[in-house]
Amino acid sequence: MKKDTEQNIKCWFKEHQATYTEYGNLNVLCWKKPGTNIYMIRYVFDGNNMYVSGDLGEAVFCFTEKADLFIQSKYYLGYFESKLEAFSDPKRDFDSEKAVRNLREWLKEFKEDGEKYNHYHMEELFNAAKECCNTSEWEHKVNCRSDFISELDPNYWEWMYNIGDVIPIRVQSYLIGLKMAAEQLNSNVA
Repeated sequence: MKKDTEQNIKCWFKEHQATYTEYGNLNVLCWKKPGTNIYMIRYVFDGNNMYVSGDLGEAVFCFTEKADLFIQSKYYLGYFESKLEAFSDPKRDFDSEKAVRNLREWLKEFKEDGEKYNHYHMEELFNAAKECCNTSEWEHKVNCRSDFISELDPNYWEWMYNIGDVIPIRVQSYLIGLKMAAEQLNSNVA
């Protein structure tokens, strides 16, 4: 997770208060700034599942162990995201800067191997990556250039479509909210 993204999300939550309620086997964490629902998240822990709802969208996570605030708040982002089963938005966002970096690495390897390529089509591919806003748009741009790309790498489909993929900021916010709420509740107990 980028430090500036993490800091921005923490700013969303700076005045949030955690309310943790147990209802038998079901636990509910309400993470919100009192008096408002802006950036509010409700986490429902039920068995091995965690249901998320609120101002930042909806999601369902399925864990291999019990769903619990104090367990999942210790997860690192990649593992947390791997447990995401359903999400109200696409499961991946597109980062054009990351896509361009990955294309540059690919092109560098190409040049080091002494391979020839069409400079105009390569420039078009780079421009397409810079202009993209989401993963479906990138998939379309790759498909439109598949003849050129497949000449350079017949196995491009294994990696080209996800070169700009990043974990959505909302999914990141779910984990940061869990961590901040757990820390707040632990400090209230101490």
